[in-house]
Amino acid sequence: MSKIDLNKVTIQLWIGNNFSSDEEYQQYFHQFEGIQKDLLNPKPRCLFCADVGHIAYIREKLIMPNRFSSPQDINLIIDTIEVNESEKKNIYEQCIKSGITTANTVFWYINNNRSLNLDVKKPYKENYNGLKYIGEFNADTKYPSETKDTSSDQYLWIGTNFMPVEEYNKYFELDYTEELDSPEYKVCPFCKDIGDNWYDEDFIGYPKPLQKEIDVGELIDELISPDADCRQEIIEKCHQLGITKANALVWYKASEVELQKPYKENYNQLKYIGVFKF
Repeated sequence: MSKIDLNKVTIQLWIGNNFSSDEEYQQYFHQFEGIQKDLLNPKPRCLFCADVGHIAYIREKLIMPNRFSSPQDINLIIDTIEVNESEKKNIYEQCIKSGITTANTVFWYINNNRSLNLDVKKPYKENYNGLKYIGEFNADTKYPSETKDTSSDQYLWIGTNFMPVEEYNKYFELDYTEELDSPEYKVCPFCKDIGDNWYDEDFIGYPKPLQKEIDVGELIDELISPDADCRQEIIEKCHQLGITKANALVWYKASEVELQKPYKENYNQLKYIGVFKF
């Protein structure tokens, strides 16, 4: 899971040329709506989803203006984009770096709700339906934020864990093959450690651990936010626990469960730090 973006409204932007039929162009974005055969390993619901590294996307947040019949000067294309005016120069410069001077097509995805935001998987592809990914740009003057209160009390764990990512993530793996009240239901290790048999995936964050330990303050900046009001408080609590460097952290919304006491010495090799608002 990725870094929290506490206060930005942005767009993810693609520009280029596509002269396929309207049906072919739209097919790239068309999401399969049936039930997935393998719920534990769901497949991307469309070609666009597969290219950006997501299972699905919110259709209303994908903006696709009509394509021009022929390539146009890139400045004309940029003028149609709903983004902060100060960002248009940055978009132009990125287009030039990507070798784009003319185009007939543009589309963008609105990131204005933290729980619904789209992160484009790296490494970026050479083309997305014939277009190039240009980047993420501020658009708070064009779109309102859908998250009124972005902060809440969060349980926080910090520490060092160099397990392979697949093994690290198994700690949080919920059992979707059985009902919660079934004797065959397998409680995940994270649930056991917090004293519950289930957790809500909408309220947890466990970014991929970094490849090396860094200063705790830098870790907060990298995986939570450099603007978090509780940043110094977290650093001081970590130092009290003997943690000055780490490579991983986890948070979970405190209102979802009462953390089981006594607290464990480690949770997937991380230490429980406390409750903080971010």
